[in-house]
Amino acid sequence: MEVKRDAMRKYAILIMNPCHDPEKDRALLTTSDGTEAHILTVRDPEEALAKAVELADAGFGALEVCGAFGEDLARRMYDAAGHRLTVSYVVCPPDQLDAARAFWGH
Repeated sequence: MEVKRDAMRKYAILIMNPCHDPEKDRALLTTSDGTEAHILTVRDPEEALAKAVELADAGFGALEVCGAFGEDLARRMYDAAGHRLTVSYVVCPPDQLDAARAFWGH
């Protein structure tokens, strides 16, 4: 079944790490129906807030962020973008926290 859309849909996945170079560390995936999935990076919360506004201004409808953001920053990004795009964040199940902390070095 073919899905028709009035406008192209764009969403982003945002990863935060001080070692990233947001200008180089990025990717774009496009589906057969024209939906764009952008994988983007930021180095810190300030860049994340600015990126949320930038994405909303560019017509993105959804943003998913990595676990480094947490609920508070995800909500601040949603507010900063004027509630023009949803901001979801990754949550690690409680039974996996020790393994996640070991991997991330916490």
